[in-house]
Amino acid sequence: MSTPSTTIVTHLKTLTAPTANTLSSANSHGIDMPGMLSLALSKANELKTCLTLIANKTDSADPGLVTLNNVLASLT
Repeated sequence: MSTPSTTIVTHLKTLTAPTANTLSSANSHGIDMPGMLSLALSKANELKTCLTLIANKTDSADPGLVTLNNVLASLT
């Protein structure tokens, strides 16, 4: 079973701050949890820009446009 990209992006945008235990565990393994979450969100914004450009050039008869618009709606 896979998770739709729209759900993943929605969850990414509504993440709460990591708990102290998560941060401690991540730090002990050399993982920058806040930095990685911030980077993921910035990449989601880059994805929005790229998909917007693609959607603008996609013919309205193309069924892929519905998917593009659904993903873009989740990034707004």
